[in-house]
Amino acid sequence: MVFVNTLVSGVDQGLLYAVLALGVYITYRLLDFADLTCEGSFSMGAMLSAVLIANNGAHPIVAAFTVIFAGAAAGLVTGILNTKFKIPPILSGILTLTMLTTINILIGAGRASVPVVDGNFASWLQLPTMYAVLISGILIGAILIGVLYWFFGTELGASIRATGANEKMARAQGINTSAKKIIALMISNALIALSGALVSQYMGTATVTLGTGSIVIGLAAVIIGETLIPSKRSFAISLLSVIIGSIIYYIIYQFVILAGLPSDYIKLITAIIIVFALCLPMIKTFFIKVGKKADTYFRGKYPKYNAYAIKRDEKAAARKEEKKQKAIADIKALQFAVHGEDGQTLTPFKRAMLERKLARKKEKFELKEGVKALAVFDVIDRETEEAETSKQGEGGQDNA
Repeated sequence: MVFVNTLVSGVDQGLLYAVLALGVYITYRLLDFADLTCEGSFSMGAMLSAVLIANNGAHPIVAAFTVIFAGAAAGLVTGILNTKFKIPPILSGILTLTMLTTINILIGAGRASVPVVDGNFASWLQLPTMYAVLISGILIGAILIGVLYWFFGTELGASIRATGANEKMARAQGINTSAKKIIALMISNALIALSGALVSQYMGTATVTLGTGSIVIGLAAVIIGETLIPSKRSFAISLLSVIIGSIIYYIIYQFVILAGLPSDYIKLITAIIIVFALCLPMIKTFFIKVGKKADTYFRGKYPKYNAYAIKRDEKAAARKEEKKQKAIADIKALQFAVHGEDGQTLTPFKRAMLERKLARKKEKFELKEGVKALAVFDVIDRETEEAETSKQGEGGQDNA
């Protein structure tokens, strides 16, 4: 029973801190911006939520989502300092963090901590707190993944990703990179403040130092998730991997506490985990190289193994070709559905959904095939045009 409770508690905390990790992911990975506002925004979300509940009688859910605007304001300040006053990213975050330290004390009316005793965001489920938080955390995570996946697939979201990938190129394409940085920082800190509110309600108290070390937790979740679940081709899986990374981090944390080690050791353990996660790709590469060398050696040494390896490679090539042909068939079908005769009867919403799906399929295929994919796309475009022309000709003959 102790094991189950420890596991569920780790998952609970992991889900709540996953909201923080998603905010860190936006700045760290998508925007390539080292934002240290995180710790101040997290504490502000916790303190503001606690004060709204304790002093103003606000419902925990209303309080939690109200702090989103405060977090966005913190991100706005950091963005303005960086883009308008040309202050470096790290220093911009430090300056905003310094301001938030005082602001958080003012929010608490001079108190360093504020208790949260009137329930939490999961009270509506009428279940034991442990399981109510688990269900609520899963719902919040699913909603955030859906919203962020949709948003970063829009023109605005794509321009934010383009700004992070190559700011000079994005600016050359006419994108206002300063505005996109500010928007991304606002979204990131809004999520971080929301996480602070959820965590403070779960813990039953909010302190001005609650956010200390939160940037390390967020980075650990991102790195662990990306290492265990590589997802270069799917943005949705990338978001999910961040949440899973946060859960794994806090499961480890809970079992460290259960083992009887002082909680102060978690900083050292966190650093070791991050170092291991960062080195894991190199470890994988090392073993892949060793495996290839061993394969070459056994091919030359043992004829039976060589025959087996030839058959294995042939089967792998056949599976790869089969997947390639299936991908081409899917792209062709979507191309006909969008640009063919059937596309004329589509609703604007359905057309937009199919076009987005087609773009994702093409992007995924191009990542796998490289320059060869362009020739395939040209062939599909010609076939689509010929089919459309043929149908129009048949229609003209029928009318005649």
